Parts: sequence; structure tokens; C-alpha cells
Amino acid sequence: MSEQALNPTPRIRCNYCERRIHASSIVCPNCQRNPRAFYWKRWHVFVLLGIAAVLLIAAAFWYADDLRALVPTGLALNPTVTPTATRAPVAVVLVATPPPPTATRVPPTPTRAKTATASPSLAATNTLTSTRVTRVPQQTETPSPIPTVIPVAAPKLVSPTDGERVIGANKRIELQFQPAQPLGAQEWYRVEVNYLDREGDAVGWCDFKDKSPFEFPRNYFDESSPNVRSFLWRVNVVASNQIAPKTCDAPYDILSAASEVWTFYWY
Repeated sequence: MSEQALNPTPRIRCNYCERRIHASSIVCPNCQRNPRAFYWKRWHVFVLLGIAAVLLIAAAFWYADDLRALVPTGLALNPTVTPTATRAPVAVVLVATPPPPTATRVPPTPTRAKTATASPSLAATNTLTSTRVTRVPQQTETPSPIPTVIPVAAPKLVSPTDGERVIGANKRIELQFQPAQPLGAQEWYRVEVNYLDREGDAVGWCDFKDKSPFEFPRNYFDESSPNVRSFLWRVNVVASNQIAPKTCDAPYDILSAASEVWTFYWY
């Protein structure tokens, strides 16, 4: 029985190609993309367009009365022209008559009108009172410095190089890398290799060592997909309470960022 069958690993489904891969994978070995990222799909766009259409129709029914109120009632869409009757011009003859004699008017004696003496009105004066605002100086609290965590530098991959082709089922494959710094107590180098099994599902292989290089088991040549021969591998530094962790589901704490993800092909 293989090591993968004895130690089942948790899996997730890639959001891009929807294939099942190992839960700790950061790159899908099938589509070479981030499995946890969000990707727009065709049915996403159709759903959004359908929701927008439903909202527009609902808004049209809801605000139908308000839209009718905005249109003037006196306006007609198709105004009809009403014929107006034209009247014939009428000739008016003016006859000038001499004015009648007018009597002489006696000019009236001018009378002085009494002017009303306006008494000065007392305007109410508003007294402005200035108020002085005293500001109490506030004591500024000095923030306590937040401790910054200095992560361990990520290891650098050496071989197999990215894109290298390995020929032969019995070929010895050593995953070699350059450590950034020596390990401490209960610290390990965790190597993870992602590939496709014979059924086309994404699986992962993990191992914990205290030095480089790692030897990739040869029996995984027959357990991998015969069509897709790509193997993605990476290394990072972790801390584990176990004496000798082996499988991918062993408990550990990440101490460094993961190295670059390189791919080798095994034919």
C-alpha cells in the first residue's frame, strides 16, 4: 500500500479548473493558477445581467406613478391643428366735430397740507457679549510600539531546475536547495511536491528533513498521471512539536515564506 493511501490528505477544489488538489497547495498543478483566487466565469456574468434586468423592471413598476406625474397633463403627443376663421377687414370712418365751448375755471387757492411729524422711533440695540472659550490642552498618549516579527528567509531552490526534464522511471531525483540560515530546535525544512495521480486528481507529497537534499520517492513515477508528467515543488521552514514529522497533515507552524515554485518533468 502506498504512502498516499496510508496518510490521506485534505483536499480542496481549484476555483479555476474545478479539479481537486491538496489543501496546502498554492499553485494548481493542473492549470498552473492560484486555486483560492476568484475568477470570473460566463455564468457569473449571466447571473449579474439577470439580476440587473430584474432590478430595472421592479424599479419601473415601483416608480410608474412618479414617472407619470413628471409628464404634463396638458400636452398631447399628437396635437391636432384646429382651423381658425379669418374675418374680413372693417373700414372705420372718423368724422371730426368742433369741440363745444368750455367755461373758464377759477384756479383753486393753494392750501398747505400739514406734514405729519414723524417721531423718531427708538431702535432696539442689541448688545453683543463676547464669550471667551478656554481650551484645555489634551494629553496625547504615546502609542506603544508594536513588535515586528522578523520572518526566516525563504530557502533558494537549486535542482532540479525549473523546467528540467528527467528521463527514466528509475532515475534518482534529489530535491536540492540552499538554506537561508541554520535550523533551530524543533525546526524543519518542509518539501512539498504537487502532481496529478493516475485518475487525473491533484495530490501532494510532503516530507520533513533537517538538511538538503531530499530524495523524491521513485514509486511516484507509476502513481502519477501518464499524460501530465509535471511535478511542482517548493520548500519552506516550519516548526513542529513532533519528533519526526513525515506526512502532509503533520501539525506545524510556518516560520518562513515559501520558496519559488519550480516544475520538473519526469518521463
